[in-house]
Amino acid sequence: MLLRQVPIIAVTVVACSGAIAVAKPSLPSFSVIAQNSTNSARPLPSPRGWFKDLNLTPNQIQQIQAIRKQSRGKIAQKRQALRQAQQQLQALLASTASKQQVQDKYNQVRTLRQELADAQFENTLAIREILTPEQRQKFAEYMYKQQQNSRPRRQN
Repeated sequence: MLLRQVPIIAVTVVACSGAIAVAKPSLPSFSVIAQNSTNSARPLPSPRGWFKDLNLTPNQIQQIQAIRKQSRGKIAQKRQALRQAQQQLQALLASTASKQQVQDKYNQVRTLRQELADAQFENTLAIREILTPEQRQKFAEYMYKQQQNSRPRRQN
């Protein structure tokens, strides 16, 4: 009986660990692009690369900085809560916790992941309001490229 449960447990652990590893939203947001997740206190980069391509005015840069400053703490708290919940889920998977406890923690992780993505997307929408139509187009193209580059490639 125990030998039959081992493959089921192994598949569950692999499936859940894959879900844990994918803790970022599927659409990159401005806050993900503009700030490094390991150091969210950095100022905006000097105009170069995509930032320079948008040809932002000093006023636009100042407004973007204000948006980031306003949301930085909220996003950092959500990111930390997500990491903690993921660690707890991993511990529950390795423990003798009930199936319901593991499912509940997974649902919490999923909810936190969505809340983080929503907060980041709110930043994107706020930034979008500052940009001209031409800048929005370039920004959208850059985000699309980032999304394509961040997807894991399938190996045959």
